[in-house]
Amino acid sequence: MTTRLDAARRWRLVAIASLALNFALIGLVAGAALSGRGDRQEARWRGSPLIAALPAETRAELRREAREGRSERRARFEALMEVLRAEPFVPEDLRALLQDQRRLGAERAAQGETVLIEALTRMSAEERAGYAERLMQRMRRHGAKE
Repeated sequence: MTTRLDAARRWRLVAIASLALNFALIGLVAGAALSGRGDRQEARWRGSPLIAALPAETRAELRREAREGRSERRARFEALMEVLRAEPFVPEDLRALLQDQRRLGAERAAQGETVLIEALTRMSAEERAGYAERLMQRMRRHGAKE
């Protein structure tokens, strides 16, 4: 039978895996944004249909923003490594890092929404219709239903 300790350990591993995936995603975004290696890298970075359907200059603005927080993300990753390697292991330290990561993720999502809304607000009705059509085409290519 699974004990509370086993369940707690399992959730801790899930949280660590989630954090690692977040850092991997941030690394991919930053790497693609900084590499400048043509359309293939650009396509990986703009994997979100909402982003991919934006005009190139708006995507460039998002890449610039992704670069700005790079040193902070690196410092948070180093802090995570220190907590994971610490002896004795202090779960409260990990919990604090994970909570901070969740808060920062929510802030980045809100910033992304703001940039998207501002970009769409600057568009004319025709440009927004074109954006909507590009978005629908991307969704259809990837199996989404209308």
